[in-house]
Amino acid sequence: MDIVKACVVLHNFVRERDGYKFEDVLTMTGLEDVPGGQSVRGELTANSVRNTVANYFLTDARAASWQMSKI
Repeated sequence: MDIVKACVVLHNFVRERDGYKFEDVLTMTGLEDVPGGQSVRGELTANSVRNTVANYFLTDARAASWQMSKI
């Protein structure tokens, strides 16, 4: 529980230091809407969502500089 509290305090500190605009958290630029559908126990729809998100973060423009070294 102490770790969670520390993370919340750090999060709030960074938001206050860097400025916070509520409008910035309403949308994510670059992600596509995934069509809805019924999914039971990780069917193709769940796999499609996972693959869409994975492909988004694997592009050079959105990749973290350290992410490939952690795989």
